[in-house]
Amino acid sequence: MERVSPELLQRIAKGLSDEDRAEMAIPSYLHSNPALRWMAWRRLEVVVESLQRLTLAKGSGSVALDFGCGSGVLFRDTLSCFDRVVGVDLVLTAAKALVSELNLQDVSLLTPAEADTAVRHASVDVVIAAEVLEHVDDLPPTLTQFKNWLKPSGRLLVSLPTENTLYRLGRRLAGFSGHYHHSNAASIDETIRAFGFRRHKLSQIPAPGPLSIYWVMEYSWPG
Repeated sequence: MERVSPELLQRIAKGLSDEDRAEMAIPSYLHSNPALRWMAWRRLEVVVESLQRLTLAKGSGSVALDFGCGSGVLFRDTLSCFDRVVGVDLVLTAAKALVSELNLQDVSLLTPAEADTAVRHASVDVVIAAEVLEHVDDLPPTLTQFKNWLKPSGRLLVSLPTENTLYRLGRRLAGFSGHYHHSNAASIDETIRAFGFRRHKLSQIPAPGPLSIYWVMEYSWPG
C-alpha cells in the first residue's frame, strides 16, 4: 500500500473539526506511537491486498465505490486496481483536498444523498466500507443500497473493529475516550450474512481470537 504522507494528512486535517478528524482516523494514522500507527494502516493494507486480488483488467470500465471514504487514503491504491473510484461521505472536505493535492484523475466525490441517484444499479464492481458500518444504527437500508449498486459478480469489502478488550485498551492508549459504535465486527458480520450476502474471506488483525482488533471481510451477493 502506498501510504499518504504525514505532511499531506496534516495539511488536510487543518481544515476539519476535531470530530471529523477523529471519524476519519487521521489522528491514528499520525499517532506518535509506532505500534498504534502501524495498526491503523495495517487494516487498510489488508483491504488493499483484497482489492489487488480482485483487480479487473484496466480499460474494462471497472468501478470501485468507497463508502465512507473519509480523507480518501485508499483512493490512490484503488485507482491502481480499477478504472474509476466513487468516494461517498457526509463530509467531503478532506477527500477533495487529497484528490487535488495528488492530482488524482477518475475520482468522483458524492454525498450519500447524491450517490442515491447518481450511482446506477448494477454498475459497481467493488464496494469498500472501511471502518464505517459500526456507525450505522440501521444496517438493512445500507445493505440494500450496496446490493443494488453491485454488479452480479461484484464484491463487498468491509473492515470493522472487534470492540474487544484489546481494542478498547488500544483506544485508551491512543488517547480516545467514549464508546460511540452501534455494534461490532461479529454482530455486523452476522447481520450482513443474515441479510443474504455470502462471506468468502475473513482476515483477523493482527491475529485470530482475543488478539484480533479488526476484521476485514469479503462478501458477494449470491443472486
